[in-house]
Amino acid sequence: MDLTELFDERPRRSLRRLPPLIRQAVGLVRRAAPHELTVTGVVQLLAGAAVAVQLLLGKRVLADLLGGGGGQFRQAVPDVVALALVTAALGFAAVVQGEYQRMLAELTARYAGNRVLDVSTSVDLLAYEVPDFHNRLTRAQLNAEIRPVQMATGVIGIIGSLFAIAGVSAALITMAPEFLVLVVAAVIPAWYAATVASRASFDFAVAQTERDRRRLYLRLLLAGKEEAKELRSYNLATFLRRQYDSLYAQRIEDLRKVTRRRVRLGFVGGAATSALTAGTIALLVWLVTSGSVPVADAGAAAAGVVLLAQRLQALASNTGQLYESSLFLDDYTSFLDVLPRVRAATPDADPPNGFERISTDGVWFTYPSATEPSLRDVTMHIDRGEVIALVGENGSGKTTLAKLLAGLYTPATGCVRWDATDVATVDPDRLREQIALIFQDFVKYQMTVRENIGMGRHANWDDVAGIVDAARQVGADGFITELPDGYETSLGPQFFGGRDLSVGQWQRIALARAFFRGATLVILDEPTASLDPKAEADLLASIRTMAAGRTVLFISHRFSSVREADRIYVLDHGRIIEEGTHADLLAREGRYAEMFSVQAAPYHL
Repeated sequence: MDLTELFDERPRRSLRRLPPLIRQAVGLVRRAAPHELTVTGVVQLLAGAAVAVQLLLGKRVLADLLGGGGGQFRQAVPDVVALALVTAALGFAAVVQGEYQRMLAELTARYAGNRVLDVSTSVDLLAYEVPDFHNRLTRAQLNAEIRPVQMATGVIGIIGSLFAIAGVSAALITMAPEFLVLVVAAVIPAWYAATVASRASFDFAVAQTERDRRRLYLRLLLAGKEEAKELRSYNLATFLRRQYDSLYAQRIEDLRKVTRRRVRLGFVGGAATSALTAGTIALLVWLVTSGSVPVADAGAAAAGVVLLAQRLQALASNTGQLYESSLFLDDYTSFLDVLPRVRAATPDADPPNGFERISTDGVWFTYPSATEPSLRDVTMHIDRGEVIALVGENGSGKTTLAKLLAGLYTPATGCVRWDATDVATVDPDRLREQIALIFQDFVKYQMTVRENIGMGRHANWDDVAGIVDAARQVGADGFITELPDGYETSLGPQFFGGRDLSVGQWQRIALARAFFRGATLVILDEPTASLDPKAEADLLASIRTMAAGRTVLFISHRFSSVREADRIYVLDHGRIIEEGTHADLLAREGRYAEMFSVQAAPYHL
């Protein structure tokens, strides 16, 4: 699957897509909040019809009062009462509308946001190496929070406005039908200006995505706990702040240009609409003064013209907002369209239950943003129960190879097999159930100790005995029991009461997580990087114990860690250049022996 094509940044912006996008928006909101959508829709429709009733009642009250005499006043009382009740009902409807729309927005944001998470957690890990994916993900997350609800409420608002317009128009036809054409014509300039301005806003948002991601990253650096030490040690705050301010200044400058354009469009559209509306009122005044229209009809007509103009302008505004939201929603829905393609391309065959041998055959792999392969014609094997080590300089391909063996990446050419099964043909999630992998940059879950370790096999994270046993195997039980609440102590400073750990202690927690998983294949990337020599020796002994019935692959820069491995693979620029036991490789006096001598030299002084 071509990830660059899959997350293509080019947006689709045809007006022909507006009707299907409206259907998608309403469908999305209906799935998220069917009850709230029904209530807000019904209230909008009733409110629209009530405006016409309000106008007709106002005309009757005005006619009664202009007729003069006490009888006419008494005759007007029922109409006044009815007008008051309709007005009160409209006020109550506005309250109901506001409250239900708030709940509608919350439910829709949750539903739409969950759809984005479905994509981000389902795509191949390699997608995170594609810049366009991050741009699309950022916009999708933002659009999921506001755009579907904006479109749905916009549609409801348009329907409500149309009902109100239909009611007011019906009332005007009985009084002054010639005003309809003028009032409708008056709103066309405002609608056109709003549509053009909406496209300008969308183009601005798309153009800013990459720059905004850089700015938000700099903000994380400036405010993050892990980064705070280095920022102060190197006096980086002012330097990074200048970059942050520069990016923000560029955004503001571009926004000013868009704002000036939108203001010009708004002024032209508003001026044209106001001129036509003023002409309509002037015509009404002339008809009254010439006696062509009765005063009562004229008063009601004037109110009708104002109401109709307001509703038409609201319709134009809602339509423009709908068009703007549709552009963003199109970006959002096209991101979601990736999910069925990803699922269709994901194999669902049953993986083998364990293995006797894992092998790679002529594996090549290149990252999307790279020009050179990270792995070149890699052929190797790992037998069940073995402890295998990968060594090599930084950038030699060790971690990339580990990710392929863990089923996180798929080779460009060649294959990875469990016995005779090509793992690219089986369900990757079910295959990874048999693998435990701890990276050098492992996650520090801001949860309790028990939950941190239990993440290794989350279905069993209430297995306290198993969690304690895993912690003991990696030498973590001692410091855990000294924490205020033992295994129920919250870790990390992010939440109130959390206790932070040293780097080495965090690493032991991560290793316990791998032990608790009880996997067939355990992959450890630099498992002793933060441990002292004694702890390292204890852990290596634990790995041997854990390897009983399991297979362990670990990556290390420390040759003291790998010398007891059953077999060692040496990588250089993506190729395996040597393999064998520690003694074999030393005897060859090749690359491994050279690197070992360099590390051992300080201890022979």
